[in-house]
Amino acid sequence: MFNIHSTEILLILIVALVVIGPERLPMAVKTAGLWIGRFRRSFYKVKAEIERELNTDEIRRQLYNESVLAQIDEAKAKVESVAKDTETSVNKLVNSDSFDPGASSATSDQESDNTKEKTIQEELDEVSEQVEEVAKEIYNPGDNPKVASAETTEEVKKNDDLS
Repeated sequence: MFNIHSTEILLILIVALVVIGPERLPMAVKTAGLWIGRFRRSFYKVKAEIERELNTDEIRRQLYNESVLAQIDEAKAKVESVAKDTETSVNKLVNSDSFDPGASSATSDQESDNTKEKTIQEELDEVSEQVEEVAKEIYNPGDNPKVASAETTEEVKKNDDLS
């Protein structure tokens, strides 16, 4: 820690013996030793507390990151399931007997086309709603009060505009 040689320590002890005197020197050394010990103990306590706090913050950060990754994985799984459901429903429509992409409106029955369009439109609406729900779940504004308050003010503005 300090770069002091043994000759320098001997010189300090001789000066202390001359200045303090032989009667009070043992008591001064004892007092100095006590103060140095107290300083060391307090220094090591502070050092240990700082290390403990740093590790605590690091653990909190790691747990938060893991929870965010879990939420992202859940949202990803939901998006994939919605995509698979959409793909199967579109495949069912395309592979059905009544589906004819090359038929003109004159040869096909007008009512059956309207019902097909409605079912496709309804499915697209349902899928878009599901995607919006998943998007909201990916980032839950309830976790961040600033974002939540910003969304509520936007909703209030939209409601005011509608009325």
